[in-house]
Amino acid sequence: MIHSLNLNAPVVKRTPDFLLRGITILVATWLTGCATNSDPHQGGFINGIAGLTSGNYQRRIDEREGVYHTELTAGEQLRAQAQTLEQEREAIRTELNQAQNRLITLENRIKQARARLASQRQQVAAARAQQARLAQAQTQLAQTKRQFAAIRPQVQKAAPAQSIDALKQRSQALQHELNAIDDLVGQVADSGL
Repeated sequence: MIHSLNLNAPVVKRTPDFLLRGITILVATWLTGCATNSDPHQGGFINGIAGLTSGNYQRRIDEREGVYHTELTAGEQLRAQAQTLEQEREAIRTELNQAQNRLITLENRIKQARARLASQRQQVAAARAQQARLAQAQTQLAQTKRQFAAIRPQVQKAAPAQSIDALKQRSQALQHELNAIDDLVGQVADSGL
């Protein structure tokens, strides 16, 4: 088969594919050089292409995911701390309830001892000394009641960890004062008057 060459036919030059690809890459690179913002919400077509090709969008996604995971971890830690504080607050409430029961018991013992002293008037001098001890115990009991009343509302509030420690110390101080009152009342009760 012989091909003849037609000289009157139009001449079509074909551009090689690698040349078209090169021009496309060159234009895209030139356009990305015009990009001014890596935020996909504020860009435009050129910024979008620049963000995709440079990896800025993926970096933004990775950064935000990192922040999200950090916030999740912080939230879990805060929940754990809140639970621990609530457990400590509940332990203090239990201690204060026990202290209140002791206050009531001691108050009843003082009333009983006073009644016994009133009926035993034959030992006046000893009874006066015992009466003075009971008055001292009653005064200390009244002070302890006021302190107890001041602590009770603070336990009901959401208190920071520092307040919990202060409340624990005050609760322990109340326990020591109750022991001292108990000793005074015990001395009077054990005297046999």
